[in-house]
Amino acid sequence: MSFTTLGLDSSLLTTLAALGYTEPTPVQREAIPAVLAGGDLLVSSQTGSGKTAAFLLPALMRLLAAAAAPGAGPRILVLTPTRELALQVQKAAHGYGSAQRMRTACLVGGMPMWSQLKHLGKTVDIVVATPGRLKDHMDRRSVDLGRVELLVLDEADRMLDMGFQEEIDAIVARIPARRQTLLFSATLDGVVGKLAERVTKNAKRIALARTAQKKLDITQHALFADNEAHKGRLLDTLLRDTDIDQALVFTGTKRAAEELSISLVGQGFTAGAL
Repeated sequence: MSFTTLGLDSSLLTTLAALGYTEPTPVQREAIPAVLAGGDLLVSSQTGSGKTAAFLLPALMRLLAAAAAPGAGPRILVLTPTRELALQVQKAAHGYGSAQRMRTACLVGGMPMWSQLKHLGKTVDIVVATPGRLKDHMDRRSVDLGRVELLVLDEADRMLDMGFQEEIDAIVARIPARRQTLLFSATLDGVVGKLAERVTKNAKRIALARTAQKKLDITQHALFADNEAHKGRLLDTLLRDTDIDQALVFTGTKRAAEELSISLVGQGFTAGAL
């Protein structure tokens, strides 16, 4: 099966071919025609399955048609659990929709509010947001969700794990009831299933079988430190192990990562903070 059989516009097909897309993934084969049919959709799929294209391509198809309601607010709203995923989705939207005229806004924490307000001051077609930052904009009355035609909850299970249930409910309450809702999650059980009941109507379910993951050769140890100085000596001993060529060290805060990186460089290591 090729993308030409999924009902996509020729401009999107040309762009996909230029990007090197030849054959849709299972989630794309199942989801794209279902989304284009217009009903709500619940999709259980793993990260890396191609789900972003599965909802963005039909979303871009929707933008080719005239807006259902006048206004400056977004027609497409995508909620994601993290800033990194939101930025990836926005980048993918511009990649797949490079042949279209559209404007997007990414509303996430850790980014300047003034820049986001500037984008929202103009007519925007797609908003990709984390629930917390979008709720901030709602409280400021800087975003109008009354024109949303398509709502996408991407990685809904992670959003709930991160404690965004109240924000999601508040956001959904501000979106027109006559909308199409797509929910993507690793699982559709438990609290995710209850959320799906609240935000979707007569949704079609697509559950893709999990692929067996190769077991990694990982050994785990727990080392207890008496104090900061002891912890520093433990880390130094670990990193000087002759069997270690590269190491990834996690810290609790950005400042701690920067301070540790500077300290390690001072001890003769090649280090950098992310």
